[in-house]
Amino acid sequence: MGKTEEKIKPFRLVKYFSFSSIIVLFAGILVLTALNTHWIRKTQLKKSEEYAFLIAANLNNQLFMQFFIPVSLKYGKIQLRNKEQSQIIDNVIRGTLHGYKVDNVTIYGVERNVISYSFDKNLLGKENLGGQEYYRALSGEPTTKLVQKGNYFQ
Repeated sequence: MGKTEEKIKPFRLVKYFSFSSIIVLFAGILVLTALNTHWIRKTQLKKSEEYAFLIAANLNNQLFMQFFIPVSLKYGKIQLRNKEQSQIIDNVIRGTLHGYKVDNVTIYGVERNVISYSFDKNLLGKENLGGQEYYRALSGEPTTKLVQKGNYFQ
């Protein structure tokens, strides 16, 4: 057996290069996915805010035309404690928002942080539930409040 056998040794550098390339690619994909998810959420939140402001502007216009002017002319002043006036504002708001996906509408009094109107009748008359958004809105700044259900990933 004088034959020399040549042993073929695998080129180990290729193996390490392959594994490290796969790891780098996987890490890059994870980073890009996280950045893309963040960008999509930010864009979706912006579009949701724009949609909410559009609905609010429409609601404000309808309230002015169908509630404030007629009620002011008929009663002289607006008092939402008056059952007839509260029914009128409820009809205007629900009629305006019919067909839109709106979960809740809450109207606060200007003089105090008291809820004057809400879809949830249990909130009527409660004070200091507006938080910072209430005070920013009083200063004329448009505000929104995002209520997220579920955890961060949902």
